[in-house]
Amino acid sequence: MTLEPPAPMALRDRTRWHLGANAPVAAWLAAVLAITLVRRYVPESPWLLVHLLLLGAVTNAIFVWSSHFADALLRRRATPGSRRWQAARMLALNVGVLTVVAGMVTSAWILTLAGSVVVGTAAAAHGITLALQARSALASRFGATVRYYIYASLALPIGAGLGAVLARDPVEPWHGRLVVAHITLNLLGWIGLTVMGTLVTLWPTMLRTRIAQGAERVARQALPILVGSVVLAAAGALFGLQTLAAAGVAAYLGGVLWAIRPLAQVAHTKVPSAYATWSVMAALIWLVGSLLGLVTILANSSTWRSVTDHLGLLIIPLAAGFAAQVLLGALSFLVPVVLGGGPNILRGTQARMDRGNALRAVLINAGLMICVLPVPSLVRLLVSVLVVGAFAAFLPLLVFAVLHAVRAKRVGGRSDAGRSPAPKHVPEPAAVTHQRHSAQAGLALALVILAVAGGMVLAR
Repeated sequence: MTLEPPAPMALRDRTRWHLGANAPVAAWLAAVLAITLVRRYVPESPWLLVHLLLLGAVTNAIFVWSSHFADALLRRRATPGSRRWQAARMLALNVGVLTVVAGMVTSAWILTLAGSVVVGTAAAAHGITLALQARSALASRFGATVRYYIYASLALPIGAGLGAVLARDPVEPWHGRLVVAHITLNLLGWIGLTVMGTLVTLWPTMLRTRIAQGAERVARQALPILVGSVVLAAAGALFGLQTLAAAGVAAYLGGVLWAIRPLAQVAHTKVPSAYATWSVMAALIWLVGSLLGLVTILANSSTWRSVTDHLGLLIIPLAAGFAAQVLLGALSFLVPVVLGGGPNILRGTQARMDRGNALRAVLINAGLMICVLPVPSLVRLLVSVLVVGAFAAFLPLLVFAVLHAVRAKRVGGRSDAGRSPAPKHVPEPAAVTHQRHSAQAGLALALVILAVAGGMVLAR
């Protein structure tokens, strides 16, 4: 699959579309940041932070980019009609998410139920559209990976429905059983399947190297394992069978490890060296660790109430470690690509998205490691400030990248008419890049250590 820009007119249309379509993603991320800053004064703030990220930002990104990659994999060009239909689905999705949020904040369950139905319907329509496109498309090497998106779209409507039931606050053991099924369908089904299907082709593209030999075969083999595992784990939870649910999650972990084998081969050939690739690689590591944690909780907890009590330990690894990092990593690479403007402008845009790459990556992952440990609350607070700041840097960098691309293309257009040429981006030498990365990583570790030490002193 190629992400090279098409003809100039088509490129301009695609750029305008993606700027508009990805605006809700940026808006939901900004909302996450805002709630983080004032969470003490907002009702249901822990629930809001998780769902604004996963149901708001990540789900919007999935709607946009799974359609984009499906078009590329199926060798079809998006039409104005398909764009309008996609925009209608995204409008419905965001109306549904806003309704769910309003229902939870105001404790109006009927709003939560209505919003869940709208979100589920939008996801089902998304999956049906992809299935119809795959059925009528010509055969292609990686066309089968679109099935990941189709099966993922089947999981979200059910998971959203379970979320509406959870909003009624059922008593144990039903609460724990529903939470596990909800997490399985939404995080492992909707998000996990989409991520695994996308990275088959996106990961080598991000590394600017060839896809590993046999990657498409591994992807076809992993899909039934992952889908079957989601069904097994969700069914085990709903029927109250912890052993069956644990076996389903363990099988899902096996499917993930099998699916990432070609990705690891590619990374061994071309070592990740940018924020985008570091972030996605770290996200996969957090996913594997989270799945191990979930299997352990399900296998060792004596009751569903105990399962519920321990699931809070996985919120940071799954939401921040996995979902947030894979989202920001993928967008850090994809946004400059769709902005286009030629190789020189593309490099300049990517350089702006990559600013402080090692500093941000190490702050986020070292900080999250501290936050999941049993440390004093003041230590966790100080370290979390660093982590949030590193995540939040994505939004201004995104704005700078978009402004750079727009201005550079405008200057380039004037140069075509005989005026001043567009500014050129000159890549820095590899040795300088390595030194910069090492200095940033050292600074990040020093900041985390200072936050830990300061928190320990204040906690005495």
